[in-house]
Amino acid sequence: MFLESVDPLRYAVKNDHSFLEVDVPKVTEEHREQMRRRIQDAALVCIGRKGFSAVSMADIIAESGLSAGAVYVYYRGKDDLFLDASRGVMRDRLGALNRLHEHSPLPHPARAMAMVVTDLPEGATFPGLPLQVWGEAVRRPELRAAARAILAEAGGHLRRYLSAWLRAEHGMAEDDADRLADRLRPAFIGLVQGYMVQVSLSEDPEQTHEAYVAAVDSLLSGVLAQTGQDTGPADG
Repeated sequence: MFLESVDPLRYAVKNDHSFLEVDVPKVTEEHREQMRRRIQDAALVCIGRKGFSAVSMADIIAESGLSAGAVYVYYRGKDDLFLDASRGVMRDRLGALNRLHEHSPLPHPARAMAMVVTDLPEGATFPGLPLQVWGEAVRRPELRAAARAILAEAGGHLRRYLSAWLRAEHGMAEDDADRLADRLRPAFIGLVQGYMVQVSLSEDPEQTHEAYVAAVDSLLSGVLAQTGQDTGPADG
């Protein structure tokens, strides 16, 4: 039958008896991603302004400048949108950890942590947004799973950097370096999380940033001065 052969991207109904040939643009994946990012950006602006719990889909739709129908094509509700936006923000920031591998020679961990926290931009959504994600993740399994995945990815970047630094700086065997990197990794993640908390709550974020970087430098320079002497198995 003719109707079964009609390409919906080439024809539109003209009347009950005929079709009008038109060129309907195909929606590319690039366009879909642009639309998702536009909606996510609007959500992040609203969350930065009002906080997650107070934001409504109506707020996000208004901020995006799109119709409600267009927004709901991509997101069923605020929870789906918030989860996707949170993933995007945190994964963007993981670049600060990944860039540690680009330096030659590898920086001392005290310097590396200073570089990481300095590379974490501050604004309406960061570092405050991760704190909201963590707060919601405590009681919501879907957010908890996403937060754990992001932390695991961050931990992977840190482990690779630490292992490489231990091998280069202390001449450790790869297995020993990997074990010690596994033991150190939770503390390094905690340093980054602590930075986010303190800067988010500070009345003077710039001063807090400078004080935190100096404290991390003093702490790690001393703790890691004799690194490599104890390379026992990592805790489970």
